[in-house]
Amino acid sequence: MKFEIFDSNVSFTMNIAIVIANIINLVYNAPQMYRTYKTKRTKDISGWFLSLRVVSNALWVWYAVEVDSLLMLVNNIVTVFSSVFVGYYKLVEIQKKELATFVV
Repeated sequence: MKFEIFDSNVSFTMNIAIVIANIINLVYNAPQMYRTYKTKRTKDISGWFLSLRVVSNALWVWYAVEVDSLLMLVNNIVTVFSSVFVGYYKLVEIQKKELATFVV
């Protein structure tokens, strides 16, 4: 594996677009993680969505490793991490709800 920041198989313009996509990925995942951490609430987030997002992006991570694409790898690792982070709080919220139902 030899990861390079820029992909020599695509144009310079496409490489810049990939960098911008990575920045956007960080920008749209960070606020959701922050909000989830602060509120400890994930009621409006689908567990199926999070599960499928983790599996899908984990497969993209595997692909990125196979094709030695560092930018694709970073992008998908960020998405997997943020989905697992929010998913953790989703599971905690489900357990608290089940415990409250059991106690009542």
